[in-house]
Amino acid sequence: MNAAVFSFGCEDFTSSIAASARRSSGGAAEMPSLGAASDFFPSPLAPAGIADSVNQIAVGRSATLPPALRQRITELSSLKPNWDDEGAIAVKSFVLADVVEALKRFAQRTSDFREPFLAPTFDGFVQMEWHDKKRCLEIEAVEQGWTAVGTMIGNDGKRHYFSIECERSNFERLEKFYEWFVGIELLWPSL
Repeated sequence: MNAAVFSFGCEDFTSSIAASARRSSGGAAEMPSLGAASDFFPSPLAPAGIADSVNQIAVGRSATLPPALRQRITELSSLKPNWDDEGAIAVKSFVLADVVEALKRFAQRTSDFREPFLAPTFDGFVQMEWHDKKRCLEIEAVEQGWTAVGTMIGNDGKRHYFSIECERSNFERLEKFYEWFVGIELLWPSL
């Protein structure tokens, strides 16, 4: 067999597309527009970047969380750069995945799971907030890991503040802060 028969270079391909377009449009010589990838792939099959894939996984992993919380996670995953019209960064996909993991662990630890308020930060991270009459807890994903700030109204009637940092992978420590908020732990977990 002749190798030229199997050769199909770019120019041959382009010519055949143009010829096909002329035949189907009654002789018009314009090239068809190739358009965006979304024109060729249905949305579940559209090529996605790593961050998009991680966001989709995080949203999928939130399926066992309460519906309102799942909705908020979906909203956070959809934020685009400059979502606040002041240059904010979109929520980082690995941060969203870590937030979902933490929330799933909290929900499994206690029978009385309390949904946090989830807020994006301008630098692409997320803050989780719980507020009660006597105690408040804010856990924020930050570049170095997590920061946790707790406030409690003591028996003396005064507000007491606590704060600590921990590594991103230390979910067991985060669980202790949540347990402190819901009253399982009586003392602020400092170790």
